[in-house]
Amino acid sequence: MTNEQRTVEQRLWNLIDSIRGRMDASEMADVLLWNAVDWRSRTTGLASPELDDLQRVARNACHGNPELDSALEGEQQLLNSYTPAQMHHYVRVLLRPYFPSFHRDEFTTSTSLVEVARTALTAYERDSRTEATHLYDPACGSATLALDAARALAEQTGTSVSVAGQDINASVVQRARAHAFLLGAASAFSRSNSLEQDAFPDRRFDYAVAEIPYNLSWQGSYKACAAEADRPEGRFPAGLPQPNNASLLFAQILVSKLRDSADGGGRGVMFTATAPLHDTGGSTIRAWLLDQDLLDAVIALPEGLSTSTGIRLFALIFSNRKPAARRRKVQFIDLRGSYQDGDPRRLERRTISEAALEELSRSLKHSKPTAYSRTATAKDLSFRQVSVTHHSTAVTSKREPGDVPRLTMLLPATSVTETWRETRYATVPPTVTDMAKPQLTMFDVDRVFKTDRTPRALRALTQLGWKTARLTELTEHVCYIPSTKAAERAAMLSSVTGEQALIVPIEPHLDAVTGDPGEVAPDNRVLVLRPRTTYADAEYLAGWLNSPLGRRLRSTAVGSGSDSYVSPRAVDLNQAWRMADDLLIALPDLSVQRDMARTERALAAARRHLVDSRRELWNDPKKRSDIYREARSLIPSADLAQWAASLPFPMASALWAYESKGDSNLHARRDQMFHFWEATIQFHATVAVSALLQDHSRLEQELPALAEQLRSAGLTPERATLGVWHIVLQRLNKRYRTALTGTDTDEQARARAAFADAPPDFLDTLLSTDITNLFGEVIQRRNVWKGHSGAINADTLKEQLDTLTGHVHTLRNLIGVGWQDFPLVRAGTARIRNRVFHHDVDLAMGPNAPFRQEQIPTTVAMEEDGLYLLSREAGSALPLAPLVLMHPVAFGSSSGCYYFNRLRPEGVRFVAYHEVAPSELTEVATPTANLVAALASGSPTEEAVHAS
Repeated sequence: MTNEQRTVEQRLWNLIDSIRGRMDASEMADVLLWNAVDWRSRTTGLASPELDDLQRVARNACHGNPELDSALEGEQQLLNSYTPAQMHHYVRVLLRPYFPSFHRDEFTTSTSLVEVARTALTAYERDSRTEATHLYDPACGSATLALDAARALAEQTGTSVSVAGQDINASVVQRARAHAFLLGAASAFSRSNSLEQDAFPDRRFDYAVAEIPYNLSWQGSYKACAAEADRPEGRFPAGLPQPNNASLLFAQILVSKLRDSADGGGRGVMFTATAPLHDTGGSTIRAWLLDQDLLDAVIALPEGLSTSTGIRLFALIFSNRKPAARRRKVQFIDLRGSYQDGDPRRLERRTISEAALEELSRSLKHSKPTAYSRTATAKDLSFRQVSVTHHSTAVTSKREPGDVPRLTMLLPATSVTETWRETRYATVPPTVTDMAKPQLTMFDVDRVFKTDRTPRALRALTQLGWKTARLTELTEHVCYIPSTKAAERAAMLSSVTGEQALIVPIEPHLDAVTGDPGEVAPDNRVLVLRPRTTYADAEYLAGWLNSPLGRRLRSTAVGSGSDSYVSPRAVDLNQAWRMADDLLIALPDLSVQRDMARTERALAAARRHLVDSRRELWNDPKKRSDIYREARSLIPSADLAQWAASLPFPMASALWAYESKGDSNLHARRDQMFHFWEATIQFHATVAVSALLQDHSRLEQELPALAEQLRSAGLTPERATLGVWHIVLQRLNKRYRTALTGTDTDEQARARAAFADAPPDFLDTLLSTDITNLFGEVIQRRNVWKGHSGAINADTLKEQLDTLTGHVHTLRNLIGVGWQDFPLVRAGTARIRNRVFHHDVDLAMGPNAPFRQEQIPTTVAMEEDGLYLLSREAGSALPLAPLVLMHPVAFGSSSGCYYFNRLRPEGVRFVAYHEVAPSELTEVATPTANLVAALASGSPTEEAVHAS
């Protein structure tokens, strides 16, 4: 919001507050709206539109109220000083309810939805036509959407754009007329029911927009709509949808009012809720839209953008003048994670971000696939239903053996059933039959964006010759056991007691176990499975399901097959069985499974033994030498050079410096190990801060709290320590981890977008408590050992090195080679081909410089010489916060790496954690200084926001 707009709002609210108690704010808004119309009519000599209701409200309010008369006269004087932009904002404030109690008999289109429509309509290239153009809105309300879209189009084309609209509500039509009059817009508004009457039957339009009443029942207009559908030239040629939702009727109205394609065609934008995109009753209409090639794009928006509802909305872009490259195709754009938290005074709880609007414009201008854009053909959006029946039995709620539930699944209409079955079920394929039901046409964003790409760790196992299977394939008997609160739990549990089984809790954070369900089943909801012993070992399955990757796959499977999140508390047998069908199992040979299970048992026994040994150490100190030798033998060797090659240079260079040191100087070797951990912890914190800088709304929330937490601990980023970076990591990682594991899919998308859509499995690891807890333990030991002022003998140094090396191996086991999928690059020059940036980059991975050079395609431009973390699959790049520098900065040259250390009067001090000359430097690094100052003060200044 600009300062001019703030001035307008502040003056208006001061005026409304001054008469609070004598009339409510909505009535006062109508009085001020009429007052503004009267002012414009008197000052311009133009006749005011027909506004009987508004005029009557104003007269009644002013009757016997000289103070209000005086205030309105003062308001008219103030209007004389307003610029056109201020006048535009003035009207928007008056037309917009700010609190639910101020709702009148309509809602006003939110600023976010207006911006989406403006961006969508102006993103396309204009033709050479120069005559005036026209825009139509079949549910215009107070015409905010129509007038703002017309204004944007007029600015783009340099030609005038007139507006025509109709609405069923008489009072809002008057407000629309007042709105257009105050803006000086050419307009015509009719009070009429769009479903029953076309108020402009002889007109066609260049553009159309609509924010329709969501999920509106049209049963009251059924007779008129049915008659309209029967007319050969009627507005509903595709037929009628379900009576409880009029959205697809409005979609047909919208496209029917576009200028004929032979006359130049037209384009429209309509906002809708989710159901019209894939409900069964609308399939025929959606198929007709595709057959006529009228749908150009489907845009998924964040929840909470509307003033009238908190549900998710979609923008549908219609066009009957598609360019050749877009014909018979539909573009899907996913903006669900691109939002900022809204002003608590306003009805919408979220606002669309500027980055989202830029992505929308960029995506519509070219249809190249990106992390946020996919293009589907009409055939891709048609599906047929199949029934999947596994050859298993189940204990039903009647506690009697019965058939396992049949799963109904949707297959692309063009896919071959047998091929699909053999691809999905490679071990024990179920019976898959086509259902005698018509094909479904759906505009399902999730299906378009869904990828079957398996996580890196699972791909690595399949490269070893391991197969994969669905858990349902490996099951010959299943029983769903509800929680202890369910009355039937005891009886259901008794039906499977006495046999060995695999018990899988629905909640993925709980351990899968094997044994007699009556003895080992937890109190939570569980699936009790009897595996097919010719294919799977029960203990192996439990170990796999409890592994980090197994838990992640379990989390993904929770709520699968549903249009929305399904809480573990709400699942039934059908949903639990579907989760099992979506759950992938890595399946080696049976002998390997048994070896894995045996090793898992040995590790469990070893863990118990180590716990016993620790207890024994303090119970019988005389055994300390034997216990020490046994524990020390478990610490792995220090050969880490190979792993260093997979790390970003800032960490790899420090680890290589450690590896290159021999055992002759243990002090130097230990100090370099400390340097590696300092580099690693600060680099991870820099990545977390980099993500925060991409999320302005979260930045405003988190920065003050983070600064306060640092102050409470007696720390400040201006004198950076490992304690500072650990607090940064703990707080920010927890925030993003909570977002990714929560039930709000928009929050999940927003968190992934902040990290440039890094590979999900690697991002989970990067944000895990295992990482931050490990860093905390290292920091604690470092502080104790470095703070020891006495002489340290060789044995103690070796012991410390053994401990720290063990921690490095723990980190390696957690991270693996994940950084290779999210590498650090230094950007060089770029060329644009087909609207895609092809960047030359230094691949700043591994310990050796100069770096290998590559050319990579990205969806965003990268600043030359800037450092970025690159999401290869998504084509996105995360700018690295200026807490790490690479010198010299020339592209293609050798580099030293320096980390921010502290602010000094003469500049910013940076230090190196590997062997390079000089080992430290002081520079006038303004972006770094601004960012550090913001972290210290908790104030997200504009300079800090743009630090990366």
